[in-house]
Amino acid sequence: MSVIAAAPASADVSGDFDTAALGSTPSGWSVSGGGGDATVQQVPGTVDRSLRLRDTSTTASVLAGTAFGSTSSTVVAGFRLRAAQTSATIGVHLDGNAGHSVTVAMSADGRLYTYDGTRRVYLGAYTADRWYDIRVVARPSTATADIYIDGERKAHGLAFRTSGTALGRIEAGVSKAHTGTAWVDDVRTTVENNTGNWPYLGSVAPRTAQQVGTSDLIIGAETLDRDYTNYRAFAPYLGRLGATTTRLQGGWGKTEKTKGVYDWDWLDRIVDDARGRGVKPWLQLSYGNAAYPGGGGSGLGGQLPSSAEALDAWDAWVTAMVKRYKNRGVTEWEIWNEPNLAGIPVADYTDFFIRTATLIRAEQPSAVIYGQEAGIDVPYAKDFLTRLADKGKADLLDGFTYHPYNPNPDDAWTYGQVQKLRGLIAQYAPGAVLRQGENGAPSRPGSFGALGDLDWTELSQTKWVLRRVLNDLGRDISTSVFSISDLHYPGKINSKGLLQTNTDKTIRYAKPSYYAVQNVASLFDRTVRPLPGYGWSASPNASLTVQAFAKQGAGRQIVGVWSGAAKPSEVNTTRATDLTFTDGNFDDPVLVDVRTGAVHDIPAANWSVQGGKYTFKDIPVYDSPVLIADRSVIKF
Repeated sequence: MSVIAAAPASADVSGDFDTAALGSTPSGWSVSGGGGDATVQQVPGTVDRSLRLRDTSTTASVLAGTAFGSTSSTVVAGFRLRAAQTSATIGVHLDGNAGHSVTVAMSADGRLYTYDGTRRVYLGAYTADRWYDIRVVARPSTATADIYIDGERKAHGLAFRTSGTALGRIEAGVSKAHTGTAWVDDVRTTVENNTGNWPYLGSVAPRTAQQVGTSDLIIGAETLDRDYTNYRAFAPYLGRLGATTTRLQGGWGKTEKTKGVYDWDWLDRIVDDARGRGVKPWLQLSYGNAAYPGGGGSGLGGQLPSSAEALDAWDAWVTAMVKRYKNRGVTEWEIWNEPNLAGIPVADYTDFFIRTATLIRAEQPSAVIYGQEAGIDVPYAKDFLTRLADKGKADLLDGFTYHPYNPNPDDAWTYGQVQKLRGLIAQYAPGAVLRQGENGAPSRPGSFGALGDLDWTELSQTKWVLRRVLNDLGRDISTSVFSISDLHYPGKINSKGLLQTNTDKTIRYAKPSYYAVQNVASLFDRTVRPLPGYGWSASPNASLTVQAFAKQGAGRQIVGVWSGAAKPSEVNTTRATDLTFTDGNFDDPVLVDVRTGAVHDIPAANWSVQGGKYTFKDIPVYDSPVLIADRSVIKF
């Protein structure tokens, strides 16, 4: 077997510009054209520094670019682009030796556009003084590109403008015919290995939540009750992600700031908007309310309300909450957040759960009610379930959620504890389900919250999230990704979001993890079910994880494979691996890299079948999931 050398995790382009001196040309960038200047400046109305291109001539352009090294491998380029007007032509290009291979531009008549060969393709209107989050996936091997704007795939399979077979430079410019100002920021390029000479077929087509319909994939949208995130900012990305459920915290303290007066407007707007995007809210009844003495804690680790007055007010709020939102399509409820983390005695939590669940059920008999805990605390869960059963109230529990943060999402201990939880639920609350209710990884070092003491990048975050989600789905566990957006706690940031944020909580750009989860959401709806006990073998078998699924109806399969030996790494080195599936069902197998979305044909020489035994040779396996899937279950 051979090891395939990894492409660099990122090229040498770093376009944050925040540490560059005002008025300077960024290090590694060159300016040409003669029609104006390109310097680092502070964006009006912010403290953010970006690269400003200012064209003051109608006979010359202004261009700024940087090289990342010539490559024939796939290049993923991300950048933000903003125009100060809609009357100039502004473009960002990926260049090869033959010139502009891929262009994303803003026209002088207010439209975004690109090219399919020499044909101009319009992508929608743009407005002045607004940032656009743009992603280009360019493949010199096929001379094609995909374009994403604000998390939405706008065009795919576009032919290069020029015939070059390599890319090596990214360049921004304002055209010579117009005067105008453009801003460019967060320029990032990543070089991805091509899969040998296996034919490239396309990329996984994103599906919105409305298009997916139903799935077991949840996206966290927590802390809106404390304004640590901004729903209005991330809302356009929510439905585009494809997850069909979102976890929200109900916010007693935000809703009832004055005793007896409820202001539902903030939550009404969120619930209604999410449902309009095809995303079903799952509401948590938490935290306390400082308007009442003994009202309980108002955030992470908060204590339960304890005074008679506060408990009566809690009861009134819960009843009013359920009454209001059952008519807005909310059927799932969760009671309190991480009581064991707060040190709440299990007896107190059980009594509080019974009290609250009884109110929910009285108002909404068909409600689905979850208890929960931080981590996987089997003793706490056992005591809770035992006490619930002893009190004859197990029928109030429809599910139990856990939050399993650990550096390696494939750690055997995690799923050993999950099996124990499942056994306890079967024993004490038959019919209830287990749900992974909150889990994620940071995207940079020094993040606040779980796992924040370890080094992370956007690459290792992406791999971690994919491995956790596919591990859970493969075990028939409904699973939540924490969270849609970075969270701004007082004085600190939790970078577990799929979206990078500004200091004002607006969205900066979609991280690679966003597009990777988008791929999962597109592929794994409720018509794709896990195959427990799937038979497989591998050579070499270096701590591989294998999770298998079948499409309902035809039964064609999707089998995920990755190295689960350790915390995700910062390189993408693959090992050619032979795999045998003893009870496979494939007609036309293809290879999908879930992280990138790239789909390649598996050549006939690399697979064979005898009865139900399928053998695949030289599959490139690494520490992020790849899928061997029947082509019929993949949408391009």
